[in-house]
Amino acid sequence: MSTPDVHLKFQWAEVNEFDRQLATMRRWGVLETDPGYKSLLAARGESLAKVGIIKARNTAVAKLLAGLSPGEIRLWSDAELGWMTEARTKPGAPPVYKYVSDEVAEKIVKEELTHELEEFLMTPDPYLGE
Repeated sequence: MSTPDVHLKFQWAEVNEFDRQLATMRRWGVLETDPGYKSLLAARGESLAKVGIIKARNTAVAKLLAGLSPGEIRLWSDAELGWMTEARTKPGAPPVYKYVSDEVAEKIVKEELTHELEEFLMTPDPYLGE
């Protein structure tokens, strides 16, 4: 069970993760007027506003790459876990979720995906269960 002190630490960690991701985007040369940057900044504001209040963590779409023959890739900022992608090979296909590094997120934000990276993001991980 979470105590108020532990919950407060998680909330500040969420705000700090958005700060880190925003600083990373600025380092990549992303302008503050970019829709993805604005989305993360708004999510940071929502996270900051709920510090001390018990609410779910925030996520925000940082980039949407559509029309990738014919799939799409969304880059999400998860305030607790970092960068995450949601990829679909075609409209209506089941999503493939992956957590990605800053380096991969940068390639998505700058629209510098290689065919190999696109294929990796759209390929489900093998099932490791029983």
